[in-house]
Amino acid sequence: MASNRAFALSVLLMMGWPAGTCFAQQIAQDTAQGTAQATPDASALQVARQLSEGRFSDVFVLFNDDLARALPASRLAQGWGNVAASAGRLVQTGTPRSEQHGVATIVTVPLQFEQASLDLVVTFAGGKIGALVIRPAAAPPQSWTSAAYNDPDAYRSIDVAIGSMPQLPGTLLLPRATTKPAAVVLVHGSGPGDRNETIGPNRPFEDIAEGLASRGIAVLRYDKRTRVDPQSFAARAFTVQDEVIADALAAVALLRARPDIDQRRIVLLGHSLGATLAPRIAKEDRSIAGIILAAASARPLPEVIVEQLEYLAGFNGPPDERTKAQIAAVRAEADRARTAKLEDAGPPILNVPPSYWADLNAYDPVAAAAELTAPVLVLQGGRDYQVTTRDFARFQSGLGGKSNVTLKLMPRLNHLFVAGEGRSSPAEYERPGHVDREVIDAVVRFIEQLPGP
Repeated sequence: MASNRAFALSVLLMMGWPAGTCFAQQIAQDTAQGTAQATPDASALQVARQLSEGRFSDVFVLFNDDLARALPASRLAQGWGNVAASAGRLVQTGTPRSEQHGVATIVTVPLQFEQASLDLVVTFAGGKIGALVIRPAAAPPQSWTSAAYNDPDAYRSIDVAIGSMPQLPGTLLLPRATTKPAAVVLVHGSGPGDRNETIGPNRPFEDIAEGLASRGIAVLRYDKRTRVDPQSFAARAFTVQDEVIADALAAVALLRARPDIDQRRIVLLGHSLGATLAPRIAKEDRSIAGIILAAASARPLPEVIVEQLEYLAGFNGPPDERTKAQIAAVRAEADRARTAKLEDAGPPILNVPPSYWADLNAYDPVAAAAELTAPVLVLQGGRDYQVTTRDFARFQSGLGGKSNVTLKLMPRLNHLFVAGEGRSSPAEYERPGHVDREVIDAVVRFIEQLPGP
């Protein structure tokens, strides 16, 4: 259900796509030029090479103590195997990009696999690796163009900060022509997403924010905590409360404190995992005026993870024996995840602590939504292979008779709510597209039906 289309892998390995020079060629250049020295860029390229060659112990010895406890070499190997099962062989790397954050250097290495593109993000501090993430590739800034429904003159952009320790950078789009507008908080899917939910050349949250702001609705979006502060998750038990819910509630509180927002019309729009958790967030803050569930899973996340991997592995024909074995290993881990309890300790399951799964095991999004009296809008793409119409059918069964619930299936849309034809695949996320106008219209209609100022 990972909206940022590291398939289920943003969960399987908090490791986590632009093609560059040939991978083997880059290695040869590094060796010839002696670049495999202590520079962070060269070190990150070396990590990519070692992962590709299966030298997981060589990568593991570079981890700091916290990461070593959270991601032992065996888990690293399993996670990389899951990546390979879905994305194929690593064939290319791009030029590393470095950012300095205090004493830490964060290096992003674009990786091109046979069937997908990902970014390897390595954080170096004190001569050790403090975080290792594989995530969907960030598109070059110059590749982005707004959707046709965007009217940049209709709103202004304000920088904000969400939560604390550390605060999360965010953006509030505030309509110019509307006094005290209704407002929407956007809540991410799985994985370390940015405020735009950037996936290859696509930015679905930016589309939604600009589309709604152009129609007189304020929108708040922010970088996810697992992106801003991944180290804080490395060596402790955590839950979706820590990963998602607390910051979503803080974002709602930020809007409620602003005199230029209608406090009675603050709405939550969650995508994928964020949509699954939206009923729970609304139960914690009953002042939320309504919730929008965009591609919400109604089934246990471990079940969805296995289903995604099976779909991708069989997309181009029957999987080989190695891939079948990798899927079987994930299925065994998924079975463990579904039986995790709050009191469980021990090693991670699918590379997150048992506490994470125990928290989700105690939660039923359909039942939680059924208890709400606030308006609910459930949106589902008919071509979504990550959260499928099986989930939508369960919401229909559990919520279809409730007067406060609207359910809308859009047959041509994928998990990003971008229109297309035929079977959806990871390659589709590599093509530039925009959230369909039908989604913007549906959200606007939903908000316009809320009690006015």
